[in-house]
Amino acid sequence: MNLMLIKRQSWNIGIVLIATFLGAWQISRLPVFGSYEARTFLLGILPIALLSMGQAIIIIGGGINLAIGAESVLINCLAARFMVGKSFIACVMLTLLFLLVSILVGALTGLIISKSKIADIIVTLATSFILIGLAMYIQPSPGGGMNLTLAHLISGKGSAFLPPLITLILPLVIIWLPLYRSRTGIAMYAIGSNKDSAFLSGVNVDFTRIKLYAVGGLFAGISGIALTAITLSGSPFASISNTATLNSVAGAVLGGVALSGGVGGLTGPALAALILYFIPTILLNYGIDPAYSQIITGALTILVVLAGGLIRNRGKKK
Repeated sequence: MNLMLIKRQSWNIGIVLIATFLGAWQISRLPVFGSYEARTFLLGILPIALLSMGQAIIIIGGGINLAIGAESVLINCLAARFMVGKSFIACVMLTLLFLLVSILVGALTGLIISKSKIADIIVTLATSFILIGLAMYIQPSPGGGMNLTLAHLISGKGSAFLPPLITLILPLVIIWLPLYRSRTGIAMYAIGSNKDSAFLSGVNVDFTRIKLYAVGGLFAGISGIALTAITLSGSPFASISNTATLNSVAGAVLGGVALSGGVGGLTGPALAALILYFIPTILLNYGIDPAYSQIITGALTILVVLAGGLIRNRGKKK
C-alpha cells in the first residue's frame, strides 16, 4: 500500500525535491534568511501558483484556457480601479463581487466552448483579446490601489509570511478538496481521460466543462486580487497576460498534469510555481539576463510533455 502511494505521488515527490534543492541553493546565496525572505518567496510565487492551479483543473478536464492570464489581469484592473480609497468593508464586498465576475467569465467561456464545439484554444485565445481590451478600458494605465488593511490581510506586511501562505493554501482546502471528492471531480477525470466514454457513462460533459471553467475562473480571480494586494496597483498590459498564461500552462505541466487530460492534481502545480520563480532568480545571480528564463521554462515544458507521453505509452503497452 505504501509503495503504491509512493508510486502515485512520485511526480509530486520529485517536484518537492527539485524545489527544495533550488530553494536551498537560493537561500545559501543570501546573507541571511528569515521570515522577511520567506514572505518574499511566497509573494513571488503566489499569483502564478494560483493561476497554475486554475489552469490545471481545466487541463485535467480535457481543456485548456489561454485566457486565464487575461482573466487575472481583468480582475487586477477592476480591483485597483474601484478599491482605491475605499474602506476595508467596501473592499471586502468588492472582492466578493469581482470573484463572482471571474466565475461568470469562466463559466461563459466554458458555455461558448461547449455549445459551439469550437476548440478550446480558439475560443479562449479570442476571449483573451476581449478581456485585455476590457482591462485597458477600465484601467488605461498602471495605477489604482487597495485598502491597506485588506492588502496586508492577503499579502502580509514586513516579515509576516503567514498571510500569503494562507492565501496560497486556503483555495486548495476550500475549493480543490471538495471538488476533488465530489461527483464533478470524478466527472472531471473521466472527461479528461475519455470524453466519449464519460458521456456513455452518463456524465453531463457540457455542464461539467462549464463548471470546470468557472472554477478555473475563480482561481484566476483570486490570483488577480492577490496581485492587486501585492503591487497595490493594476496593469492592463497584454504582455503580463501572455506571460501569466504561458507560466500557468508550464506550472500545470511541470506539476504533473498531462496535457491530454485526466491526470494530475493541484499540489504539483502549486509546487512547480516555486521552480518557475527560482529559474530567473538563479540566472540573475549568475549575471545572465533573466529574460532567458522563458527559454528554459519552454524547454522544460517540452521535455516534461515528451517524458510524460513516453511513460504513458509504455504503460499502455504493458
